Amino acid sequence: MNKCMRNNLKKGIAFILCWFLLLPGVSAFASEVVTQEQQAVIISTVSTTIGENSIEYPQLEGMSDTLVQQTINNTIVEKAKIAQRMVTLSMLQSGGEGLTLNYQAYMGGDLFSTVINAVGIMENGRSGQEYTALCFSLSTGKPVTLSELFSDPDAAVAYMEQTLEDTYWDELSAYLVYAALSPLPVDQFTLDENGITFYYPSEQFSLLSGYSGAAQFHFDELSEYWITDPEGYPAKLGALPQALSDAEMKTKIIDAVTNGKLPDIPVTLGMSMLELVSAFRLLRTPDQYPGGRYFQLEAPMFRQVLVLSDALTSTYDNSVAEGIMSFRTDLYGLKTGETKRERWLSVLGDPKSTVVFDEDLAYDYGLPLGTADYYSFGGRQLLLYADENDTLYAIRITRS
Repeated sequence: MNKCMRNNLKKGIAFILCWFLLLPGVSAFASEVVTQEQQAVIISTVSTTIGENSIEYPQLEGMSDTLVQQTINNTIVEKAKIAQRMVTLSMLQSGGEGLTLNYQAYMGGDLFSTVINAVGIMENGRSGQEYTALCFSLSTGKPVTLSELFSDPDAAVAYMEQTLEDTYWDELSAYLVYAALSPLPVDQFTLDENGITFYYPSEQFSLLSGYSGAAQFHFDELSEYWITDPEGYPAKLGALPQALSDAEMKTKIIDAVTNGKLPDIPVTLGMSMLELVSAFRLLRTPDQYPGGRYFQLEAPMFRQVLVLSDALTSTYDNSVAEGIMSFRTDLYGLKTGETKRERWLSVLGDPKSTVVFDEDLAYDYGLPLGTADYYSFGGRQLLLYADENDTLYAIRITRS
């Protein structure tokens, strides 16, 4: 080992020893408190920045059971390899490749869930990206398992794996080296208000961006598999189906369209395409259709979802989201793949206009033969597209 390497190693060891003395529970550690709260429990951000490189990870504060709190916090530090990341951070050279660690977190339904995203130099000295997905019971501090969510976990997993095989392949690039969608990584998942997301190891499924693959399922996609116990996690999370009257359905649909949003999709009409691509990454080069472009984004919530924009220039620097089109949405009771056309006609009434898509028109828009019903609400347009079997195939909202 040369002198330079020895010095770097000594600095790294000294840095990590100091860091361990500052672990929550040993002494007070300055942290940024985020706004998510459940009673007195808060999620705080522990952060360290050196130059352009930074590490941020969550820790819980304010729990009445301090042993459970410490168990969760210690598990986060261990599973996300925080000690190793801190050593790496201390040894990075100015001007070289860096390291960024950030996270997303959710608290609700008596659980805490987080995914920690490491991008840059890994502990092996190579560049890479790695997710650490964790989901804890706030009552016990133990990891939540699929057996606490699904009445038949094996059947639920088999259904999700088959769904991915049936729907995801067409979106993925043929140039992927690692693209095994099965088996589902059942020990690496998060839960939030929109559903459940599984995070793959990079050696099983990696995207062209270099990010590991992930697969998200909305609650409604798994409605027949959730445990129905009113005290169970699915009930507490709002995952179980909610019965709405036709009038309630119509009101919620009109509100969503007027606000330029579809359920469970983090896009609002008018948002900058540059910012959306920066946040969620392009899955593939945008495709054109008559009058605009389809953007397929890489983040897991965008499976079977397209963001529509203009095609006025070769770039999208100044473009905005002109529309959202989903083949995987439950629009307050109007569910793709299930709802019949007569059902939305009874809820919403007669459309403003209807267009029958013949072979040429369907080909231009990448749709099967079918019927498009157009509604106008609050200055926005809603398209409900039925396939040849009169079943809802796609939902689209656009700026008028």
